[in-house]
Amino acid sequence: MTRDLSILIPTRNEEWVRKTIADIIEHIEADTEILVGIDGSDDVEIAEENNDRVRKHFTGKVLGQRAMTNELARLSDAKYVMKTDGHCSFSQGFDAAMMRQMDEKTILAPQMGVLTPQSWAINGKKMTTRYCFDTNFVMQYDQENGNEETMCLQGSCWMISRENYWKWNVCDEMLGSWGGQAAELGIAAWLHDARCRTTRDAYYGHVFRHSDKDFPYERGESPGKFATEELKRRYGNDPRIKEMVNYFGFPADWKSMN
Repeated sequence: MTRDLSILIPTRNEEWVRKTIADIIEHIEADTEILVGIDGSDDVEIAEENNDRVRKHFTGKVLGQRAMTNELARLSDAKYVMKTDGHCSFSQGFDAAMMRQMDEKTILAPQMGVLTPQSWAINGKKMTTRYCFDTNFVMQYDQENGNEETMCLQGSCWMISRENYWKWNVCDEMLGSWGGQAAELGIAAWLHDARCRTTRDAYYGHVFRHSDKDFPYERGESPGKFATEELKRRYGNDPRIKEMVNYFGFPADWKSMN
């Protein structure tokens, strides 16, 4: 059965994935399915596993976050796909609200708050909507100014048409398993005459990790460094990125590009 939306959750030893799935089931309003990738394990019990909206995908070996996200995208025949982490909570009807704002020129995210996992409560006092990346192609938080258009997106939750997911190669496995996805998304949109945006019609809470031991994926000695260095190698002197930086008002530490 063809769905409107497939939510892709790549996960490895994820403590909060069952709560995330239950949360999504509670809050979706569209014809949405949930595809959960169990990376390198076959012993994870998934909540609501008899729900016809939930499909599990086991690998038996560790693929990494980007590769697993691609595996899940291959299982989808929906018009849109949304990648999210396995430690998130969502607003009511977030899926329908976001799809109403989607088009072929958009990568879209809900506004983001901080999720406290123990109470499963979102701190809504400060919602983040704008992101950028610096001269090392590392994500930074941009100034909040009411503009829904943003240089890039935080990698924990974003929606794109399934067609553009593959055409734009937004989970490029040549960038390694993990890291750099903020700049990757922003650059992919910009190079295809599209934009990253956030919507205030939906929000989500995200559990932030604070040490390597909290991350279910192996991130290496310098987390995300391979991905950001590869992005910098590819695009650091690209005049199209100079145009992008100028368009977004020289955010973070950008000043000029020779």
